[in-house]
Amino acid sequence: MSAKLIQKLHSILDKTQINSRYILLPPDEVLRTRDFHTTNRQYVKASIELGTQAVEDALVRNHIDPSEVDMFISVSCTGFTIPGVDAHIMNRLGINASRMILTEHGCAGGAVGLIRAWEYCRAYPDRTVILLAHEFCSQTFLLDDLSMTNIVSSTLFGDGVAATVVSANLNGSEPLPAMQRAVTRFFPDTLDYMGFELCNEGLRIILSPDIPPFIKSQIQPTIASFLKDCHVGAESLRHFVLHPGSVRIVEIIGRQLGLSKESLAPTLSVLFNRGNMSSVTVLAVLQEIQQTCSPRDCDLGLMVAFGPGFVAEMALLQWQSGQAN
Repeated sequence: MSAKLIQKLHSILDKTQINSRYILLPPDEVLRTRDFHTTNRQYVKASIELGTQAVEDALVRNHIDPSEVDMFISVSCTGFTIPGVDAHIMNRLGINASRMILTEHGCAGGAVGLIRAWEYCRAYPDRTVILLAHEFCSQTFLLDDLSMTNIVSSTLFGDGVAATVVSANLNGSEPLPAMQRAVTRFFPDTLDYMGFELCNEGLRIILSPDIPPFIKSQIQPTIASFLKDCHVGAESLRHFVLHPGSVRIVEIIGRQLGLSKESLAPTLSVLFNRGNMSSVTVLAVLQEIQQTCSPRDCDLGLMVAFGPGFVAEMALLQWQSGQAN
């Protein structure tokens, strides 16, 4: 690694406040020039192996037999394979279900997957969905790219997988979040805010410095409009499932919505201990809330995630006994 790159990394790393992250490869392998064929092959292998374990654990935890799964939704944006990762996992676990593969949603992908799962279960109340998000953001790090965007992303993003069961037929011992209403807010003329550019070396990340000020100006009216459509006052919300794009983004959202440190704690805990895992992150925040905040029956929550397009995915959640998202 060049001295110039090391200097840039040190100057940025402390600002992220991220204490730990999981990355797929040892650091010396990440910091080695690789072509896209190699990084994508590593992505596929890890997605299948770790995704299989995550799906199996989610099914066991919810007492669901693989034969009872009606829909398999998989979400990812950091690699590609045809047939999809889901098909490999379905073969391994004996799942015979409908399939939905969601890609190109970036950091909003986890929210999009949950919304699609909820819509499916609302149309077919007796059916069960398994949702898998799998991202290996470290595989998109380009060693020879000394741009500030690449450097920032290398200190911010982590790798991870998460799986959850969505069904109206779960009988858990604790209230679980059920989606009540959801919406996608598309912002025109923001195509260059966020995304990936496919180049010979791999996926070159796009992160515009205009994102924080844009979110600062748009987040409050956007959420206020959504809550008005839901006939819900902001003061009645108890839990906030926010995608932690960065500490700065979380702080902006917190200030604009007047949120307490306690309300932001689950989001920041995931960011500080696991990094920004793209689509996986909202699922991790939802799990953190479930484990640390002891949600009660009828508690309301708001889920918000931003993604390329530029879009805001929002959903109103209500914790109910025997429900899951």
